[in-house]
Amino acid sequence: MKVLITNDDGIRAEGLWVLASWAREQGHHVVVVAPKHNSSGQSGAITLGKPLTVTETKPGEWAVGGTPADCVRVAFAFLGLQPDLVLSGINHGLNLGHDVYASGTIGAARMAAIHGIPAAAFSAEAPDWDLAADLVSRHGPAIVDAALDLNGQAIVSANFPAQGGTRLTSAELSGPRFDDALQWAEFDGNQHIVRLDFVPRGIGRLERNTDADAIARGLSTLTCLPLTPATPLHGELSKESLA
Repeated sequence: MKVLITNDDGIRAEGLWVLASWAREQGHHVVVVAPKHNSSGQSGAITLGKPLTVTETKPGEWAVGGTPADCVRVAFAFLGLQPDLVLSGINHGLNLGHDVYASGTIGAARMAAIHGIPAAAFSAEAPDWDLAADLVSRHGPAIVDAALDLNGQAIVSANFPAQGGTRLTSAELSGPRFDDALQWAEFDGNQHIVRLDFVPRGIGRLERNTDADAIARGLSTLTCLPLTPATPLHGELSKESLA
């Protein structure tokens, strides 16, 4: 298959190259189009009315001066790629619960699906790339098959825990995992300057069969995400363990 690989942590991020290496080992024709710089938290944001740099760093590898969703659009419209599948990640950190609405990793996969291309997003809890490579090798085929089955009607999001993860299970989204916190505020003339950050939310006992609960139990998770909250799904992931 022709596979486009992107991410939100940037062209130099190690997780990107773990995913690209695995896809090449599977015999796929891989092209990498990723942000020039870290673009985490961009969701599906696109750049309008402003030029984007597109630089070929190596044959088949491109760095884009924009968002993850920009990378997908550039790959299709400027580079003329027509992939069979888009893989986004491996994100440096989990994308669980409501995090998926802010994630650039998810946003890139969703942009691909909007264009009718099957897509999957990958995220890992800890930067143990040997473990991530092992889990991608173990679960990657099932994750890709799930994305292909959905055929762009929705995307799949896979998360790997810091320990364990040898079993892959279908999971629903959990609730919010973080709250906004004001780290500091200043007043400059007639404007406030503030910095908001995330702090872990005390959510008590995790609901069974949610992604956060499964990760806490040492399971890798696979979650089906509709393109919009109202999008009907014609194929859903089984509630049973996938591997």
